Amino acid sequence: MRWSHNAAMNKPMVLISEVALVIAGVFVFRGLWMLLDLLPAMHTASALWMSLVAGSAVTVWALHCLIKQDAK
Repeated sequence: MRWSHNAAMNKPMVLISEVALVIAGVFVFRGLWMLLDLLPAMHTASALWMSLVAGSAVTVWALHCLIKQDAK
């Protein structure tokens, strides 16, 4: 990834934005977790396995896309 001169000079803002994304992600994750806990169907073994498989598949796909993009 090429950084323009302006982006390199604005490193503190990039750092603040990345920290904000991490913190926001924690709240989104927690909110989704709490909402899924409200659903009785999510407390079954099959739903938990389905969540694990779906999450793993999305993770593998996202990592594949990032590695492919980084190689360009």
